[in-house]
Amino acid sequence: MKTTAGPIDIVYVTPQGKVIIVETKLWRNPEARRKVIGQILDYAKELQAWSYSDLQREVSRRIGEKGNLPYKLVKSLYPETEESEFVDGVTNSLAQGDFMLVIAGDGIRTDTEAVVQYLEHTANMKFTLAMVETAVYQTEDKSLTLVQPQTLFKTREIQRNVYVNEIPGPPTDLVDSGNSVENPLFAQYQSFWTDFIQGLQLDDPDQPMANPIPKGNVFFPMPPRSSIAWLTLYFYKSGSEIGCFLRLAKTEEGTAIYEALKEDEETISNELPFHIHWDDNNNRVIVTKRIKSEWPPVRDPVVKEFFEMAVNSFVNVFRPRMEKLGDQVF
Repeated sequence: MKTTAGPIDIVYVTPQGKVIIVETKLWRNPEARRKVIGQILDYAKELQAWSYSDLQREVSRRIGEKGNLPYKLVKSLYPETEESEFVDGVTNSLAQGDFMLVIAGDGIRTDTEAVVQYLEHTANMKFTLAMVETAVYQTEDKSLTLVQPQTLFKTREIQRNVYVNEIPGPPTDLVDSGNSVENPLFAQYQSFWTDFIQGLQLDDPDQPMANPIPKGNVFFPMPPRSSIAWLTLYFYKSGSEIGCFLRLAKTEEGTAIYEALKEDEETISNELPFHIHWDDNNNRVIVTKRIKSEWPPVRDPVVKEFFEMAVNSFVNVFRPRMEKLGDQVF
């Protein structure tokens, strides 16, 4: 798959939307070992800047078919995969740099110094790096080739300390992310979102609902499609705030719709019952509210009231405009 950092050998996507990058190399000299680590991290940095639409476009270009191919390919093997959940999962994986990076070679030799050197420049990504040795054998008449993959029996753990200098303001997409099994906080989020979405009644009956997940944020797909636009409701612990924002993908189509909406900024602001902020850097329109309750404030009635008002107002004001703009832009 082509990227500006070069072509990626193999790209996988799990049914949950996690992106896996595989780089294959002949492991004949130390220089190759150092280069392949830097190369696969360059691919990861490149993909972190992608939207779901970028991935969809490149997969379609490579395979020669149109449509939501990443989802169709996964669904062909895992029929129970839901499109909105899959798209959100891929979007989250790309935005966070939450990738599985796999280096597959004919003979793996660890080079800790080279790994550390490159990891020092990737603190903004959540990737997992794995090395797989793929021994290759051939029969005497060369009629059959056998490939035997195996992970290393002896592994090394490299401790990575990440220091975060917090920037005031809400996150772009992902908030309080983590593993729901390891962190009991996310069981509370799961319960809150389930009850909230089950009881949510919107003025627009055609608006699809979000899927409750054990995280501090949920996503509502918006026109023209979920890979281009979505609403996010979120809890932001570090900022002691909750919020709602409309996000347009930073693609040609998404940016065109965002700019068209902003041209109508004054009218939109007058139609909403609260003050909004236009975030041009991230193609977002956002409203926030400070919360003084203990965290997570899932039992505070103010939180539920704010989310209900915010999502209903955003849907009422933006959805009709975006349906028209989606038809006009392309």
